[in-house]
Amino acid sequence: MSAEFFEAIRAGDRDQVERLLMIDARLIHERENGLSPVMAAAYQLKPQLAEFLADKTVALTVFEAAAIGRIPHLVRLLARNLDLVNQFAEDGFQPLGLACFFGHLEAAEYLVRAGAAINMPSNNELRVTPLHSAAAGRHAPVVKMLLKHGAIPNVRDRNGCTPLHAAAANGDVESIQLLILHGADIHIRSNDDKFPAQLAEEKGHQLAAEILKREITKRLRPIS
Repeated sequence: MSAEFFEAIRAGDRDQVERLLMIDARLIHERENGLSPVMAAAYQLKPQLAEFLADKTVALTVFEAAAIGRIPHLVRLLARNLDLVNQFAEDGFQPLGLACFFGHLEAAEYLVRAGAAINMPSNNELRVTPLHSAAAGRHAPVVKMLLKHGAIPNVRDRNGCTPLHAAAANGDVESIQLLILHGADIHIRSNDDKFPAQLAEEKGHQLAAEILKREITKRLRPIS
């Protein structure tokens, strides 16, 4: 039944999820590939289902609370053990990275104030920082907050990509402009030799590509 339960979560089928929980309430404690039902729903970008499952969970972990933006739970958990703020989940992401990826601005700000290491990469093969995660999730307000608090704009992940590469690939013009304003280098190439402007163009994000190309032209223009 556990496999059926997680399949229903992936499908976003709340009626089936509820039905299976009524048959066996212990399913809320199951794990699939290390992920709880709450985290599985969050990663499937089913926020309402994740919230429902969180309400069925006796005690949220700091990672679950960060992933769904539950600040009261974060406050209680960190009051008991502040070291949790920089711990890694089984999948290698820290609370701040999760809050940033899922776009929970207030939760991310709280974690930063609580001492989250803002430039610490994930403890997995991706090696992405919270700024990468915010850009990948298309969350410009979170990008802005991180930059304000000292996030390094030119940090690279395992593939040599900066947050600007992520924003460009998403066509996220607001994040692109914020990153450039805070010193993002438009000339950094990824490990596969691509500039952010190339990624934007390949993905069909013409406005983003035009902005990045305009910046390249501007910076190559000789000073008179």
